[in-house]
Amino acid sequence: MDSDYYHEYLPMVNTLSAEYHKKYAMVEKNDISQIMWMWFVTHPAKYKEWSELPQKDKEKLIGKSLRNAALHFCEKEKAKVTGYEILDLYYYDSSVIEAFLPSIILESYEIPQKIKDLNFKFSKGETNDGNNWLVLRADIASAFYKLSEAKQNVLRVQFGSEHQELVSIAALLNTTPDGARMKVQRAVNSLIKILGGFRPFTEEANPDKVEESDE
Repeated sequence: MDSDYYHEYLPMVNTLSAEYHKKYAMVEKNDISQIMWMWFVTHPAKYKEWSELPQKDKEKLIGKSLRNAALHFCEKEKAKVTGYEILDLYYYDSSVIEAFLPSIILESYEIPQKIKDLNFKFSKGETNDGNNWLVLRADIASAFYKLSEAKQNVLRVQFGSEHQELVSIAALLNTTPDGARMKVQRAVNSLIKILGGFRPFTEEANPDKVEESDE
């Protein structure tokens, strides 16, 4: 094992393996660590490329890749124990959440037209088959009410009425249009995290596309 990256990333690997062992108690901490070290072994070109980036960008990209390696491994191990299929996992993205938010905020139980247009995003069946869309709506609604009151209010301003101009939203939120857009994005990001997190990060991403914190 290359001593340079071993000593540099030992604290990160130890921290992440402990974190994922806590979430997936059925998976041994040492096995999770081993999977993360394997990432370095199997991605030498990517590690070399990212090592030439500024330290902050390098650590963000490698940290996300190690998290993805740990997550994928733990999900597979959990699937073996509990008997579910990995394909049963669903990552909510912002387009799905934003399509549902108006009906949640306005307490409407008609399937949103935008959801009918997003059928391609769902791996199992159509969103309007049976009550699938109601299950998704219930999940997002539950997460919405777990947000802080401030973030709920941001989303109510954005999605509580149709055709609201960004300038008007900014005025209601007492900020600039760019500030309003960022407030809305951070609130949506918080919803995604409550619902289970972002779709796994792709290693082809560049540092400029690393997601910002929603705090």
